[in-house]
Order: sequence, then C-alpha cells, then structure tokens
Amino acid sequence: MLQPVNDSPGLTILERSVLETVFPSAELAAGFYEQIDAASVAARTPSGVGFMSKLYVPEEYRAADIVGNTIPVVTGTHPELPSGAEFVVQVKDGRINCIEGFCHEGMWPADESKFDIQPRPLTSPMSGGP
Repeated sequence: MLQPVNDSPGLTILERSVLETVFPSAELAAGFYEQIDAASVAARTPSGVGFMSKLYVPEEYRAADIVGNTIPVVTGTHPELPSGAEFVVQVKDGRINCIEGFCHEGMWPADESKFDIQPRPLTSPMSGGP
C-alpha cells in the first residue's frame, strides 16, 4: 500500500485543476472533493513530455464507487504547446490514485500556470470525431 512521504507536497495548482475538472458534477464528485483536499503527492515523476503523480489519500476518506478505474480524460491548452495536452486520472479501490499529463507535440512547459484545463469534448458516433 502506498504511504505518504515525510513532508510530501500537496497538489499543484495544475493537478488540482485537473481533478476538479474531471469531477464536475455532484454525483460523480461524491466523496472525491474530500479526497482532493486530503491528497498528498507520494511521487511526482517528470518525463520531459509530461508527468505522472502518484497520490496518497488517507484511509479514513470515503471511497467512491466508480465503474472501471479510469475517469474521463480532460484536455489542456498552453501557449507553448501547439497541439495541447491530455490528462488522465486513475481511481483505485475508490480512491484517487494517480494523475498523468502528457503533451502531443513538443516538450512539457516549465510554467504550468499558463494551462487552461477543460473537459474533453464528447464524441458522437454520427460525427466521426471529437
């Protein structure tokens, strides 16, 4: 089981924005906002084209029922990323487990404050695209 790291950092503004965008409705967010507030980062790994943040959520926070382990993807625009970025959130055993962010082109920008995070548009079977 993942344990908190001594003096583990809290969520970055970008990580929090991604989580708050992923859980937009009260139904989907049930229990997750409490987890967001309680979460700390157990490990944050940059890759050059993104990052992976493994999160620690204390046991006492209510686990939510989620069908499957991956929550819908959210997207982000950034002035330094012509093709934008995507973010995936994984839930394991009813708790937020990790956030992965990656860009489609170029290198991950140093200044994450310039990201604009939005829900990924739903695709229609009739439209043939996003």
